[in-house]
Amino acid sequence: MSDSPTDPILRARMLRALAAVHRNRAAELDMAAAAVEAGASMKRLAELITEGEARDIANHPDLAELNVHLDGYYTGPDEEAAT
Repeated sequence: MSDSPTDPILRARMLRALAAVHRNRAAELDMAAAAVEAGASMKRLAELITEGEARDIANHPDLAELNVHLDGYYTGPDEEAAT
């Protein structure tokens, strides 16, 4: 004797319910896959930004000059006049 119901209408309802469960799980897995892809993309973006910054600093003729530029950028005109 099989576990499947013999009434075709009941069997159809059970199969539709099972299909809904699978659709929900498929949607969850699809969302997880998208999150993994987004994480990998963000990691690659961070790597590229870091590489670009390192390249810019390495190509700069003088790191002391870079510090002077940064000091001028981060201090306002009032703070420059006080020093």
